[in-house]
Amino acid sequence: MKKTFLFVLTALFVLSAAITAADNGFIERAMVKIFTVENNPDYYQPWQMTGQQSSSGSGCIIEGNRILTNAHVVSNNTFIQVNKSGETQKYVARVVAVDHECDLALLTVDDKDFFRNSSTMPLGDVPEPGDSVKVFGFPVGGDKLSVTEGVVSRIEIGQYSHSLRSFLTIQIDAAINPGNSGGPVIRNNQLIGVAFQGLEKAQSIGYAIPTVMIRHFLNDLKKNKKYKGFPTLGINTQSLENESYRKKLGMPKRQTGVVVEAVEYGSCSYGIIKPDDVILAIDGVKIENDGTVPYGSRGRLDMSFITDLKYTGDKVKIDILRDKKPVKLNVVMTNYVPILPRTEYDVKPTYYIYGGVVFTPLTINYIYSIWDSSRGRPGILERILYENATDEKQQIVVLLQVLADETNKGYHNVSNIPVVDVNGEKISGIKDLINKIENCKGEYVEIGLEDLSKVVLETKKSRDATAHILGRYGIVSDRSENLIESKPSAGNTPGLPGVPGL
Repeated sequence: MKKTFLFVLTALFVLSAAITAADNGFIERAMVKIFTVENNPDYYQPWQMTGQQSSSGSGCIIEGNRILTNAHVVSNNTFIQVNKSGETQKYVARVVAVDHECDLALLTVDDKDFFRNSSTMPLGDVPEPGDSVKVFGFPVGGDKLSVTEGVVSRIEIGQYSHSLRSFLTIQIDAAINPGNSGGPVIRNNQLIGVAFQGLEKAQSIGYAIPTVMIRHFLNDLKKNKKYKGFPTLGINTQSLENESYRKKLGMPKRQTGVVVEAVEYGSCSYGIIKPDDVILAIDGVKIENDGTVPYGSRGRLDMSFITDLKYTGDKVKIDILRDKKPVKLNVVMTNYVPILPRTEYDVKPTYYIYGGVVFTPLTINYIYSIWDSSRGRPGILERILYENATDEKQQIVVLLQVLADETNKGYHNVSNIPVVDVNGEKISGIKDLINKIENCKGEYVEIGLEDLSKVVLETKKSRDATAHILGRYGIVSDRSENLIESKPSAGNTPGLPGVPGL
């Protein structure tokens, strides 16, 4: 897997400039510095956290006494404070809404004194390449507000490093350094974007989230009692720039489109769109052979832009070529969880422990925690990154590690290997694994692994040993909170009598 070269920012555009103009004074009264304390999960020991650490970011006040910033500024937070530019008093803030996929968050302060004598930043339109913009923020090395000017270089679909999803971005030719993510990008006294990441090992390349994304985020909050986010079709496609491939699919000479490689189980397209379908148009917009669509005077964008700005429940019309015949389809946009969940925040890892063997679902967070640590590269996990869910398998479960005990000796070095089956029966996910293990009536529990090896444990001995192993390693429960529902009551748990909370 290629690691992304994008990085989220904690400080942005550190070249300082004096803020003297009247319009800059208006903007300054809307600027907010954000102080967060966060506590991140430990994905290798998922029953504990890594410990708190502090960071800071930027934001600006928008209508409704709300502060707009990046999701990554407040992710996994335990405490948030804010103060306005030029002021020293800090106020306790709370998160109103957050979308980690588009890296946006809204905060508010319950103490209304915070919003006195402040400005409210209006939202403008997406700029044109070549437009001059100003970026405001609080760089490291100082407490005062800083501003720099840049030029819009590109407007295109790009990867958001916080979530690894791809959305519309604004590229700006300004230097990027760690410091204050969430700072507003301003043109003509209007907010046209939120600065959020830079390009690693490159100079004068910064990125901002455009207002079309911000408006989608805000409108979704207005439309729904519960925020629903950015839906997706859930399909993988391949370009059709090769003439021979187009001929094989029965496409006339001037017909263009992309071919569907796979449809994600559980997505809104599942059972409607099929592999080898050729997508010709979406909502009447013609798809070119390279998978792009026109975007006004700004050139062309990836076809995903059409559906990125849809809301959950919106109907999309899709023209396809199936078995060399034209077909019209309707797809209702929804969200879904892929077999390899996107980067997660504000949630604790899922885990289950049996006889000292620790199991966890495979996630991007887990892979990154191993990849970036001294434990080495994910190895066998790399090949799974592009696997699709099926009706038989919706989750990949990994044998994370083995907590050493006499009952599991010989397996103490087994780690980071996907689980295939329990007692010869395929598993669909971690709840299915738990069900098969805890309902095992035989003398042995046999765990089949991806590398064709097996972990064989004595059923009763492992059940009896679990509580003692947990106590030895200082672990409160044999499973994460979200799996408590799949656990029998303590009095009915074989081998764990009278052990509360296990």
